[in-house]
Amino acid sequence: YWMARMLAGGEPPETIFRRMACVASEDISNADPQALVLVMAAWQSYERLGLPEGELPMAQACVYLACAPKSNASYNAIKAAK
Repeated sequence: YWMARMLAGGEPPETIFRRMACVASEDISNADPQALVLVMAAWQSYERLGLPEGELPMAQACVYLACAPKSNASYNAIKAAK
């Protein structure tokens, strides 16, 4: 829903993908390491397909992130190390 609202509101898709990559690294992390791989593949697909077809891999990545298990262990580890 929010991804669609952001697109309709004129948010650049690159900004949405950047945020999805952050979610995959910060919120999901090693609970599902494939989340980041899928987001990056969706981003590349979007760049190659353009609109409107590129919205489908974007939506796929968004749903994947929403359903993935979450872990902030990597975020906490780098924070503690710093």
